[in-house]
Amino acid sequence: MKKVTINQFLNKEQIEKAKNLKKAKDICAEIIEPNISDINAALGQENDPMYLAYMVEYAISLIKE
Repeated sequence: MKKVTINQFLNKEQIEKAKNLKKAKDICAEIIEPNISDINAALGQENDPMYLAYMVEYAISLIKE
């Protein structure tokens, strides 16, 4: 499996929005699904939007501010 970081497919604005949304289903609906074509192009493969949303949810849960 290819290792990916969220900044490879989300910009800073999207990451900030994801921090505010916090839940994977909201991240998926509001950030991932509307941008899935661009995300797939950036990552060079087809991706499951919900899987990416869970990955983002987990990554933002690790951020210590």
